[in-house]
Amino acid sequence: MSIKSYRMWLILFALVAVVIVVIGAVLIFSDGRGGQVAPVFAEEPLYLPAAETVFLEAPENGEEETEPPEPEPTPTPEPTPPPTARLAFVGDIMCHAEQLNAARIAAGEYDFNYAFRYIAPYIQSADFAIGNLETTLVRGGYAGWPLFRSPKALAEALVTAGFDMVTTGNNHSFDAGVAGVRSTIEILNEVGLAFTGTYLTPECRNEITVFEVNGFTFAIVNMTMHKNALCLGEYNFMVKVIYLDLVGQSVIDYDLIRDTMARARALETDFIIASPHIGIEYYGTMNRAGGGHQWDNFDRTDTRWVNWMRTMELFLDEGADMVMNHHPHTLLPAEFVYVPLEDGTYRRAFMAYSMANFVSAQRTQPRETSAVFYVDVTRDEYGNPFIYAASYVPIWVRQHDPTRAPLLCFTVLPVYDTLRRVEEGETPDLRPQDIERLRVVHNDVTHMLSGEPIPLDEMAQEYPITRYRTRAQFPGLPLWGTLPWR
Repeated sequence: MSIKSYRMWLILFALVAVVIVVIGAVLIFSDGRGGQVAPVFAEEPLYLPAAETVFLEAPENGEEETEPPEPEPTPTPEPTPPPTARLAFVGDIMCHAEQLNAARIAAGEYDFNYAFRYIAPYIQSADFAIGNLETTLVRGGYAGWPLFRSPKALAEALVTAGFDMVTTGNNHSFDAGVAGVRSTIEILNEVGLAFTGTYLTPECRNEITVFEVNGFTFAIVNMTMHKNALCLGEYNFMVKVIYLDLVGQSVIDYDLIRDTMARARALETDFIIASPHIGIEYYGTMNRAGGGHQWDNFDRTDTRWVNWMRTMELFLDEGADMVMNHHPHTLLPAEFVYVPLEDGTYRRAFMAYSMANFVSAQRTQPRETSAVFYVDVTRDEYGNPFIYAASYVPIWVRQHDPTRAPLLCFTVLPVYDTLRRVEEGETPDLRPQDIERLRVVHNDVTHMLSGEPIPLDEMAQEYPITRYRTRAQFPGLPLWGTLPWR
């Protein structure tokens, strides 16, 4: 073979070798299907950027890995409940000579806290509590009926029991004269108990008392039907008197009511409370034979009764949202009254015709029977204030306590709690006749305020008041039926 031919074969062999090497490289780095070259990764794990890192819990007991749970939905905030306020009202707070004797702990020293120890939680549970102070407060020379003069200790006990305010305009406001009106105001200021109804100057007489509870504002007015025929000349301005004739009770000072209520309306408070001291004493008591109290015949045409109702209605017409009356010393119905407005809607008001005695030494049944009244207010979705509920707690004033003998004991007892104590055998302070009287009181109070007696096996601490009427319907008050008068 010539040298030229040898060189040609060598070049051809080299070309074939190159082709084989290229084909081998393609086969090695190819995915076997003639596609693109697959990338080669290191064996170290791949980490996502820190902001996207997801941590999964290791499966337990050979369980398969699961997807991370969906995030919990953000809870919807609960709507803010509307504001509310609860007011407590009681009737006459009296201090007869028997009560003075029972509260005396030393010469000239008295402690009335015992009288309110059982009822205090019911007073304190309200946001604001009001009672009628039917006595004067003096520094000495204490006495009971007919000219009440009580020690400072009574006011101190009322504060401890939970009272925030007392009304002082009633027929016993002048029992200790002008000096008694002044000392009553001084002592109430000393113990921190608000008041309305008596005035030190003619200028004060024109002012309207206002208080605030839980963001609600209240104006309160208090006036009396008379002042027991006591004439104090130039000092008569110290109390507002509605009736200008004591016996007939037919000459009413309408201008006084309208002027006072106009001043209250001008303050534009959320609510106006009228707390008059008017009515027929012992109204509704009857003897077993069906006859009335020795001075009352219960004739609905009696001008005293008609004017009593008209006066109550006048307070409503002049803008009162609550009319909480005292003076008769006996318990009478309470109800809602729907008063028409100019735009065709109604304003819901509440009226208690007589809250009776809260505490006294009067034992003629049913003058030792009463109730604590609650009135609850709130606002609608537009912020407008309104009365949304009213209720009551039956109470009874006990006179005898075997654990305090020989002293008498005028203690205000909540009927429910006391009868529950009877069931549990925890009533060494009650006599058998007291327990029976408590059961009758529960029957009578629920009959009067709920429309029918509530059985003892359905007894509760508090009962709603549901009775209502429109302003156009003149009130008709039921009597006590067969309750005894002794």
